[in-house]
Amino acid sequence: MIQRRFRRVAGAAAALALGGFTAVAVAGCAQENEGAPESGEPEAAVAFPGEPPDGPMPEIGPAPEGYTPTAAGSPSTDIWLGGLVREGGVLSVSGLEQATDRDAYDNQPSFVLDGSAILHTAAVDGTQTEIMRLSAPGMSERLTHTAEASEFSALQIPGQDAFSAIHEIRGKQYLWRYDLSGEPLGPIFATAEPVGYHAWANEHVAAMFILGDPPTLQVGDALTGEIQVVAERPGRSIHRIPGTEEISFVRKVSDEEWWIERLDPAAGTSERITRTLPGREDYAWTPAGEIIMGDGGRLYAWAEGSDWTEIADFSDLGVGGITRLALSPDGSRIAIVANRPAG
Repeated sequence: MIQRRFRRVAGAAAALALGGFTAVAVAGCAQENEGAPESGEPEAAVAFPGEPPDGPMPEIGPAPEGYTPTAAGSPSTDIWLGGLVREGGVLSVSGLEQATDRDAYDNQPSFVLDGSAILHTAAVDGTQTEIMRLSAPGMSERLTHTAEASEFSALQIPGQDAFSAIHEIRGKQYLWRYDLSGEPLGPIFATAEPVGYHAWANEHVAAMFILGDPPTLQVGDALTGEIQVVAERPGRSIHRIPGTEEISFVRKVSDEEWWIERLDPAAGTSERITRTLPGREDYAWTPAGEIIMGDGGRLYAWAEGSDWTEIADFSDLGVGGITRLALSPDGSRIAIVANRPAG
């Protein structure tokens, strides 16, 4: 267990206790197809094939000449935690607390499905990242221990005691599966590469950002291996829309025009929801259907029928350069990634 220093900053509103965010019960994937869905009573999930259904994994040779691991260029960032409060239909953030405090990369938070902990990416040296479980502010435990590979962008798979993450090895990036203890269970797709980011539409359908020129958004079925391209020039922030099996993503029409779009993975069709904040692509959904985005040291919220509205300003607290965001499934807690202050 790695224990880290952290600072607590009182919000303008009364502090909201991070109820339940003190521990996470972690069990190995005793049954490959058992787990708890996002809501409702636990039910059996459909088991993934033992090998990727879209073909055998290619042999991974030596790293290409000039290859630099992604982790080598990672910035120094921290994760902050707070309560997302709704009073009279107005959102605000209270009890903001610094959860990681290292001069290194702590980023890409995602809540586990019961909301009791966060999975996140952490740089463990100058060339490698691993997946951590943050069970309380200042307390992170390393889950993955891959000698040659780095892991990024962990998400618990709906209906499974397992998470998915990008597995980067010698210049290749595949979507892999791990049990909640961090034990590798193997690749999910063999032909989708290089995967940058992803989100689960349901228990077996994933939307994946595939690097390229241009990058594409592709939808893959982990049971059948079917993969289709559904959009070009997506952004990195891909999410399941709460209460649906639809996916939202940012489409970068031009350098100045970015839209959040709603995708029907089954049909492969999408429609526009709203423009992003200028030059910003990271966001998160509330269970009620609002979208939260950061810009500098401020947070903004969008709701259907209204424009972006500022809900919090942390600039005077040293929280700036907000990028990635995550909300607990019940919408009561928020994780914010911010740049470390200079000095």
